[in-house]
Amino acid sequence: MVAHLLWILVIYGLAAGFIHFLHALRHRKGSRARRSLMHYILITSNHERQVEWYLRALSLYALFSGTRIRVTVLDDRSEDDTMNIVQRLKNLSGIELYAGDWNTLECMNKKMHSKVLSIDERIIRLDLRISSEAARIPYVQG
Repeated sequence: MVAHLLWILVIYGLAAGFIHFLHALRHRKGSRARRSLMHYILITSNHERQVEWYLRALSLYALFSGTRIRVTVLDDRSEDDTMNIVQRLKNLSGIELYAGDWNTLECMNKKMHSKVLSIDERIIRLDLRISSEAARIPYVQG
């Protein structure tokens, strides 16, 4: 009986050590990935029914993948509550959320190109006025 208990403790200790080893390996390898940033630029127009789900899906993706995500929502003359919903979701965990007008896109592009970034930023531009573009958002099926 004592021998069985000792074997259980040894196996438990080896498993715990292996998990710590994998965590340290991932932490060392992931230090570069943590500096990277995915920047989603969402162009909306009358998307009050979908925009909350899109933002929550990006928040879940950031939470589960450990990726830093910045979302800029640019609105093209919506006549509904799209931008009010975006403003309410500004404090959504896991993402940095910015809202603006479609007209501010050119100013933003100039600012991004002139700014030297210290991190690796991947920009993903999604024109949600085209229905197939939403499928490129993680956890959203077209």
